[in-house]
Amino acid sequence: MSKKKSKSGKAAASGKAVGAKAAKAKATEAKEPKASKAEKATEPKISQAELDALRKPVEAAKGGLEKAQAEARALADKARGLVAEAKDAYRAALAPYREACHKAGVACEYEGGRSANVSEKVSFLVEKTDKGVRVCVKGRPETEEVIPLAALKESINKAAYGYTDKHVGPKEEVGNKGGSLSNRLRAVLSA
Repeated sequence: MSKKKSKSGKAAASGKAVGAKAAKAKATEAKEPKASKAEKATEPKISQAELDALRKPVEAAKGGLEKAQAEARALADKARGLVAEAKDAYRAALAPYREACHKAGVACEYEGGRSANVSEKVSFLVEKTDKGVRVCVKGRPETEEVIPLAALKESINKAAYGYTDKHVGPKEEVGNKGGSLSNRLRAVLSA
């Protein structure tokens, strides 16, 4: 008897916790009436033959689904092939016409690879230095600038978009040039 009293308070507390769990379990059992043995015995059991009969339509539907998916893939491949052939034929017909327009000094009404509404391509020269990162638009030495490391640690995106807004143009006009520059800056800083 003295040994039980000398046990730590943890053992007594865990006994209370187990008792609380048991009380909760009894309360939920009281709320949900159990099915009697007679009720369980009257529930119909499904035989293996019935399961097999139900499985057959599922397997047939699964086979139909796989067949439909394969047909859809084949049609998509065929459509991509048709588009590729048409593009090749267009390029083959366009090349001599564009050359003739160029020789005649007439502007060709058919555009090349880039649409008219797309801004000019811009490449950035990026070099890591002691004080920061030196950035320059390729082919335009007047745009050379050193972005301090403190500004890059604060936000690479803000620094990149600040540079492109200043030297290339606003995002609304030139597109996502700042995103390209921020990727280059991340690559240089992680190297």
